[in-house]
Amino acid sequence: MNFMTLGFVLFMAVLLIVMRFCKNLRAQHVILLIASYVFYALGDWRFLALLFGVSILMWALGRGIAKFEGTGKAKALLAAGVAADLLVLGIFKYLDFFAENFSRIFGMSHVTLKLVLPIGISFYIFQAISYLADVYHKRVEAEASPLKILLYIGFFPQIVSGPIVKSKDFLPQLSAAHAITADNLSQGIQKFAVGLFKKAVIADRLGVAVDAVFSAPAAYDSISIVMAVLSYTIELYCDFSGYSDMAIGVAKMLGFDLGVNFNLPFLAKNPSDFWRRWHISLSSWFRDYVYIPLGGNRKGRIRTYLNLFITMLLSGLWHGASWTFVIWGVCWAIASVLHKLFTDIRKRFQLQTHGAAAKITGIISTLITFAVAIFLFTVFRADSLSTAGVIFERMFTGAGGIHYISVYAVIFVILLFAVNLIAALFNKSNDLFRPLNLAKWRCKLVFCLFVVFTFCFAYIGNTAFIYAQF
Repeated sequence: MNFMTLGFVLFMAVLLIVMRFCKNLRAQHVILLIASYVFYALGDWRFLALLFGVSILMWALGRGIAKFEGTGKAKALLAAGVAADLLVLGIFKYLDFFAENFSRIFGMSHVTLKLVLPIGISFYIFQAISYLADVYHKRVEAEASPLKILLYIGFFPQIVSGPIVKSKDFLPQLSAAHAITADNLSQGIQKFAVGLFKKAVIADRLGVAVDAVFSAPAAYDSISIVMAVLSYTIELYCDFSGYSDMAIGVAKMLGFDLGVNFNLPFLAKNPSDFWRRWHISLSSWFRDYVYIPLGGNRKGRIRTYLNLFITMLLSGLWHGASWTFVIWGVCWAIASVLHKLFTDIRKRFQLQTHGAAAKITGIISTLITFAVAIFLFTVFRADSLSTAGVIFERMFTGAGGIHYISVYAVIFVILLFAVNLIAALFNKSNDLFRPLNLAKWRCKLVFCLFVVFTFCFAYIGNTAFIYAQF
């Protein structure tokens, strides 16, 4: 089920009414689980059994890890659970990719299975791993009842495209009954509305021009390609952060806090800062469950660089079974390692800037990081490495061709720079869009006008979310 449908509005209305009059904690969990599975089934019912099976397996293994706490058996159960999760993810997401490339290398023929990718599998598998790791490291207690684990892994607002919520952040929220309050509804609806605007007005309208240029880059001139590349970065940000806002808003209406998934990433001053601001839930997941277990920065500089490289490479591969994602991950890994190396050199030789020089350096660093992000997201978007090569070649050689500049691209590029400039000048963080106090009539009027504006300018066409394919 898509958030941007009348069916979802009716679905949420019924769920909120039922939850409003249900006071029993266990009954609330049952209602939310049924709603989550109905939501998932309406997207693709064929993989409900897989979602259920993974959840039950994680519950059973979590119980086993707790039972054999501190022994080799607990570690073996953790390893078995992680291996099972990665096997499921590997079969559905990467089997054809690796089989095809293995066959090419050795000149063998192969049969492509063309397996359908289950909705949200990349997200709920990572949450499953999070639960086992958190139980093993005593960050959460192993749940006696499977109901909470079924709900944690299958919770409908974030199952399709995240955020990836760690068990230690979500499970404690199930310990108390969730009241449907006016404050939560007000904040949740406003958060959802902001996400809807990002997705329907900005991302989907930019997507029309971006798709046209990226589908045949050899036909367009350099300026058109530059605008399409810049537009895609904005499209991707608004599409994915828009989904995150909607998911966070829906959860807030129900009394749940899913955290923050984006924090003005285009103000980042370096690659590390960028990934602390972009897809925060994924970045923090890789930090907690890959980078730190590999040794983090505790085993010397060379090992730190290697751990950072591996983490970023795996992050790229997580996004999809394609060489464009692999190269994208490798490039981010190289950029992150180079930044870490540069930072270490500055600390060692005490190369610090102060005052106006520090501000100028910060601005330059932000612009360079933004340029790197645009460059790499071009690889991310291209359907092949050869297509990416054509785009870069024509972008930097002043090539002629069709001149196509979307008016929406110009408007939203200006809007992006304006919003980030305001945030930078007034030292704003993720709270740039604070919820209005809808108890005041002026705030109600502003919000209603915002909603009307959104529906007036929303793109009516393909509304699929980009990250739903991952």
